[in-house]
Amino acid sequence: MGSTAGASGAATARPRLSSAAATAGSVAAWSAIFAGVPTALSRRGPRLGWRGGRPSRANRAAVVPLVLGSAGLLWCARSHYPQGEMVEVSLVPERLIASGPYRYSRNPMYVSEGAIWLGWTLYYGSPNVLAAGLALATAMRYAVGREERTLEHEFGRSWTRYAEAVPRWA
Repeated sequence: MGSTAGASGAATARPRLSSAAATAGSVAAWSAIFAGVPTALSRRGPRLGWRGGRPSRANRAAVVPLVLGSAGLLWCARSHYPQGEMVEVSLVPERLIASGPYRYSRNPMYVSEGAIWLGWTLYYGSPNVLAAGLALATAMRYAVGREERTLEHEFGRSWTRYAEAVPRWA
């Protein structure tokens, strides 16, 4: 168990998981959020472009952002959870990640998640999925500001140099 000084200065123990367990847990959560939720939402309204209960060719083209977004999330997981390491379960990062997809964007997970929601919106042709995706994008904008303040507090000048060199949403 690792321990980290909290805001009050007191050390708090945080659980740790193997990188394999952390990756598996992330993939399970992402599957529910980024596949299960859009599918359920799409069933509660029209599916534009669908004929005879099947997606049109234009709807099926949405596989491109779905695959790219999913691959992006997996690449992020590899960067977050290096093979063989124990990972602290915390919302406060242990280290500043500037490799992998983080070389190109400060927020590659959000970019990937947005691509997935766009893909499902197009695939299902669903106004409900679009509305939920827009709500998620709004929440992401708030979360980014909060996360960046945390990173600046935790990593100081290292964060500032990184933020100056790497765009937020590439």
